[in-house]
Amino acid sequence: MKPHLPHMNAAIEIAEKYQTPFGAALAMGDQLFVTAANQTKELNDPTAHAEIMAIRNLGEHIKKTDLSGFTLYTTCEPCPMCMSAAIWAKIETIFFGCDIPTISRFMDQIDLSCRDINQHSFRRVEIGEPVMPEACLELLRKFS
Repeated sequence: MKPHLPHMNAAIEIAEKYQTPFGAALAMGDQLFVTAANQTKELNDPTAHAEIMAIRNLGEHIKKTDLSGFTLYTTCEPCPMCMSAAIWAKIETIFFGCDIPTISRFMDQIDLSCRDINQHSFRRVEIGEPVMPEACLELLRKFS
């Protein structure tokens, strides 16, 4: 699958708006459904990662937990929690900007790639090549 760059731009824009390196967008084909940013500090909730917030928002919007057919765009590689949520939500494809080794240069990370989690899962999510990594790296530089 080929990434839709405007959707990654939407993830970057919401991250900028919330002044965080972490933004996410969920889309189906050309249609963008939701964007979300990391809000762990604002909500005093360590699970309020951008990907989790996007999954919650979309589930509430469409009144379903099955997000089959949706693509997740995220500025940074999903952590183990977010990757697991994507698997449980049946998200079809994930595109991200910066990988975990890159993120680790700016902050603590659990050193387990989403590809490793995917490989050991009961279902597979298609994981694309990095999308707009330089723009996403700039978010890490600005907001970490």
